[in-house]
Amino acid sequence: MENSNAAARLAAEQLGYRVHGSIGILLRAIRRRQLTAAEVLARLRAIPQQSSLYIRPALLEEIITRVQQECGVDPFC
Repeated sequence: MENSNAAARLAAEQLGYRVHGSIGILLRAIRRRQLTAAEVLARLRAIPQQSSLYIRPALLEEIITRVQQECGVDPFC
């Protein structure tokens, strides 16, 4: 985690805010029916090419696989 990101996260937690990362926000969007699983999967797959967010490729693939398994054909699993 970048130092500025870590500092912001720590400050938010000290103020009593619940802190979620980029991936957590995308996954929450499915549960809240703000985005479909397909939309989230497309965004996850685009991260390496279209985002400055660094995530280990193996971890990203694990997250994508989990969303696919948990959602199946249900767009809002």
